[in-house]
Amino acid sequence: MKLRKTILIMIGIFVLFFSSISVSAETETDPTGDVYHWKMVDSTWSWQLSTVPKAYIDITELTYTVNGNQLTLSMKVAGNVQTSEKIVYWALLNTSDATYYMSIMNDQKLIMAMSTIGGGMPAMNTDVAVSGDTISGTIELVGTDETSIELWGYAWEYTEYGNINQEWWGDWIPGTYAPFEMDEGDGDGNGDGETNGDGEENGDGGSSSNDNGGTPGFEVLALFVSLAIVIFILRRRK
Repeated sequence: MKLRKTILIMIGIFVLFFSSISVSAETETDPTGDVYHWKMVDSTWSWQLSTVPKAYIDITELTYTVNGNQLTLSMKVAGNVQTSEKIVYWALLNTSDATYYMSIMNDQKLIMAMSTIGGGMPAMNTDVAVSGDTISGTIELVGTDETSIELWGYAWEYTEYGNINQEWWGDWIPGTYAPFEMDEGDGDGNGDGETNGDGEENGDGGSSSNDNGGTPGFEVLALFVSLAIVIFILRRRK
């Protein structure tokens, strides 16, 4: 009987340990071929689906994961990441009590974390790695409440860095964060999605995806269940 209880306790501790390794994760996915081009068409600036391949800013996936006290933001593109001074990669995660963002901007890499409760100085480092089609940055957690999650990002290419009054290209994940409405249209880039000079939408255009591939907090539930099992067994032994 004692051996059985000991085994149950060990199983509970085992599950507890491995449940706490990965606390949460969430992934946004985005289709390829949805890079848009801010250009002059018939004497009017408008957003058009890019006819020039831009795989290096064509975002396919954006993910955050938490392991222990470390948070990692990762972005994938259809091609290989390029660290040109004219290209920007940017990802943001808002939780109930913190904000995290990662960027490669003007060839400078940065990941930052800031608590939105209690103030304090933000934590930041340059622990941002580029490998093929993936950018990933890791930083220490500054919050613990993931009840509310907002995860989004973009990749842009300028003709002149920071100048949005000239031609530039962009992809947003999810597409709802684009400066124009991306509806279920024909996606042919032949006039859909026109905007006026301040970036406001005048029509429909393009296509978008807002797939949510994660279930934040699922591992936390398993952690609580495991802990309850261990406590129950220990109480029965008394």
